[in-house]
Amino acid sequence: MVYTAVADLVHHVRNELTAYQLARIVHVYSSLMHNPALGINLHTLFAKMMFGLTDAISTKESNEGAARLIGAMFETCLERLEGLCTVYTDISANIERAKSMTDVSRVDFTFIEKARPVGGAVHAIEKPEEVMHGQPIHSQSPHIVLSSPESRLIYRTLLHGFRVCLAAIKKANAGSPDGTLIFRFFEGCIRCMSLFDPDPRMNEQNDAIDWFGHALLEIDAHTFQEVWTHKMEFFFACAQKRIMLLNICQFLFTRENTSPALLAIVLRFLIDRLPLLGEYDDLTAAATIRLFKMAFGAVAAHPATNETILAAHLAKLLMDCFPLAAKATKPTNYFHLLRALFRAIGVGGGRFELLYSAVLPLLPDMLESLNRQLLASEGQTRDMIVELCLTVPLRLTHLLPHLTYLMQPLALALRGSPELVSQGLRTLELCIDNLTPDFLDPTLSTVLRELMEALFSHLKPAPANHHPAHTTIRILGKLGGRNRRLLTKEPALNFHHHSESAKMVIFFGGGSEKIDLGPVASLAARVVTKQSSIDRVHAYHFLENCLSFILHEVFSPSCTS
Repeated sequence: MVYTAVADLVHHVRNELTAYQLARIVHVYSSLMHNPALGINLHTLFAKMMFGLTDAISTKESNEGAARLIGAMFETCLERLEGLCTVYTDISANIERAKSMTDVSRVDFTFIEKARPVGGAVHAIEKPEEVMHGQPIHSQSPHIVLSSPESRLIYRTLLHGFRVCLAAIKKANAGSPDGTLIFRFFEGCIRCMSLFDPDPRMNEQNDAIDWFGHALLEIDAHTFQEVWTHKMEFFFACAQKRIMLLNICQFLFTRENTSPALLAIVLRFLIDRLPLLGEYDDLTAAATIRLFKMAFGAVAAHPATNETILAAHLAKLLMDCFPLAAKATKPTNYFHLLRALFRAIGVGGGRFELLYSAVLPLLPDMLESLNRQLLASEGQTRDMIVELCLTVPLRLTHLLPHLTYLMQPLALALRGSPELVSQGLRTLELCIDNLTPDFLDPTLSTVLRELMEALFSHLKPAPANHHPAHTTIRILGKLGGRNRRLLTKEPALNFHHHSESAKMVIFFGGGSEKIDLGPVASLAARVVTKQSSIDRVHAYHFLENCLSFILHEVFSPSCTS
């Protein structure tokens, strides 16, 4: 109550205090911030009171004095933040050790004694009295949690204070604190985001990320670039465990003054690790592709500054993905990445001339690689490659010399999922609307049968989906009867033998199964004709027995083997 009363008094008379009194208050309360005998609620009160004095300090002190005093306040709060991280890390390790003790009789009570929280660390325990009284801790009675509303509250308060201090220092024309302090600030804030793990409240977590982003905006440009360059790997390692941390990048990508520097750093980091994308676990791959998407989105947000940055990396990004996908354990990760890139460029609607210019020389090799991948793929992977072929981020005029590469993907798209069907119909209609019959018809003739059969398969009445049916009718109308040229081609007939293949019935375990003799008999017939094969005798005996069995079946139909 006394501390609260004094804080209220200081808040109301802060504009009447002298510079010496302000400095004295900051010194006293900085000391109290590190007093472990005081509870965390008081530490939060002390931090809020000091942050409320920044305007008065800027008014009463010279620029140099204000920067020095507020810098000391910043460093005090930074040490408190690092203490919060240390307490969290130590208690996390101790709890993991406690949970591994399944036998209560073997509990090391010296460990419990050492695990006692001192003063301000009590906030990290839900029921500290049970540990303080030496109750055994084991996995069957987990009473300890790793964070509480109080720890999250002081973290949010410190985040707000860091932003206030950095803005005040910047206003005093003193620049940002030195890079070492900013490195510690960055790492401490990222580590403390784990306080939201046991009880993740989206609003609290989003607020913390937003305030941290605003604090980073107050840093000088060269310090900002230095921090992200050196801490990018640490940040990404944390983001793999807490994917919400990637929203920090999203926040900074939308700000014009930080977007170009961060985009260059992120793209260089991700592309250097591109060979690992096909081997990542699902969580790491998802974080990587999401960060790529955010980087591509930054180009759309600020094309004037960011388009050149992406264009510099585009050739390597495009041409490395195909050979890497061919030998990767999870090739679909690369296709997800290319799909995100194609969509980001396509969203520009023709604005990204630099990106189009970077893609154009690579177009033949890219389409050839996609078609090779198409031949060796199936299922969902094939659908993704088909989509990539149909969404290459170039204008139709650039695609005309290579239109033959798009025919087979187009025919497959019309047999695919509803999204692929819509994309395929749009592509086909675009070609029909903009290309003359003399140019388009020879190109379509290579897949005319597959194309027309796919189109006819969509001509179904309700309750089938009416959208592809209506679009197909419109396309057939625009073809003006050219679809009937298919009738001049030979019919596509499937050969079926007039009789079933020879099968042998065997009994095993009380049940009967039929074994087809045809495949092995064909192999044996080929082996018999080889002059130097060591298996000719076995092949001959197999054919002899097959013939004997078939004749036996013909003349004794009631007999089975």
